[in-house]
Amino acid sequence: MRAIRLAVACVAMLTLAVAPAEANLIVNGSFEVPMVPAGGFINYVGGSTGITGWTVVGVDSSVISGTFTQAGIVFQAQNGLQWADLAGVTSNSSSSGVRQNVATTIGGVYELSFYVGSAPGGVRGPFATGARPTGVAVDAQHVAWVVCTNDNTIRRINPDGSAAGPNLAVPPGGPQAIAIDATSQAVWVATVGSGNRVVRFSAAGVASGPFAVASFPAALAIDSRGHVWVAGETKLSELAP
Repeated sequence: MRAIRLAVACVAMLTLAVAPAEANLIVNGSFEVPMVPAGGFINYVGGSTGITGWTVVGVDSSVISGTFTQAGIVFQAQNGLQWADLAGVTSNSSSSGVRQNVATTIGGVYELSFYVGSAPGGVRGPFATGARPTGVAVDAQHVAWVVCTNDNTIRRINPDGSAAGPNLAVPPGGPQAIAIDATSQAVWVATVGSGNRVVRFSAAGVASGPFAVASFPAALAIDSRGHVWVAGETKLSELAP
């Protein structure tokens, strides 16, 4: 699997709201058919009708065993023995899902209920970083940017622990802090030693700068305007990109 699953859909029900005892109108709402191998999964590409009662839309979706585990986390089914990963196991696409047409009566009142959840508890990792990591920030794609002091690099790590790209070099002197702009996804890194500087990286890893700041920049923060605040040994600096 490319990434730890962030959300799962387990049960879908559509019933007449005025008749509590009415049978569920949705076919295979808990994704029990077809049965997948215990502890495993079956992936279905867009357009597939392999999941009984459902048509896969987007890139792909999967049916997962309730005993499936990844990185020590157990992904339990809410009802029955299986659940559906709407994002699929190969693409992790936010545009994927499943669809089902249900016959209804004009004027009827229906109640649609479903369960969406994430894996309970669990700790991922540990993942290898680099020499003496001193700071970490996570971007909108859930990639962790880790600054490593001993070799003056940034490691980019996917949620499953794999490398999200090549290591990025920062100016010598020891990177001490890192922060990510929530709007632009620009990454800012503060280094000490030779020059006391801050370097900006685009989301693609392209560097610009460095920018001189107060001595010993040990902490960074970014406000809603995109201005970067740098705390030095005895002073505070503000950068307005």
